[in-house]
Amino acid sequence: MRKLLFAIFLTITFSSCFIFYTFKDISIEPDVKTFYVEDFANNATNSPATLNQDFSEALRKKIIDETSLTYDENNPHVIFSGSISSFDVTAQAPNKEGASLNRLQIKINVEYVNTLHEKENWKKPFTWYADFPSDQSLDEVQESLIKEIFAQILDDIINKSFNNW
Repeated sequence: MRKLLFAIFLTITFSSCFIFYTFKDISIEPDVKTFYVEDFANNATNSPATLNQDFSEALRKKIIDETSLTYDENNPHVIFSGSISSFDVTAQAPNKEGASLNRLQIKINVEYVNTLHEKENWKKPFTWYADFPSDQSLDEVQESLIKEIFAQILDDIINKSFNNW
């Protein structure tokens, strides 16, 4: 009897974890088949020169990988555009010797236009950050921090666009 209860417990535990971690609720109107991502503008000072291109390409890839939409520059049903408006490093967790952590924060303004369902259009800023030790320079950690920040912002954009979150 104990083995049966233990087996049921494990099944429920792992099943619920599996469902939680693999949950993707992409909800796209059936007539929406194509998308286009305009190259985002880079209005942020002190950011890497290719930050906007890297973000635009990451958004294209995310949509291709996680939806059934096809990329179409000529007649898209859904259009993403916007700009990177800030790329800021600030000191966090100050102590007697100075700051023990620094924070890189990126803000991206996004406009979503659904040419078939205008009521779904929106404009929204998305902001995320990542902390790094103050004994490291931004140059040392910048690439990994940008990837981490982009991953969260991209998830937020997909959720807002296709999950109505």
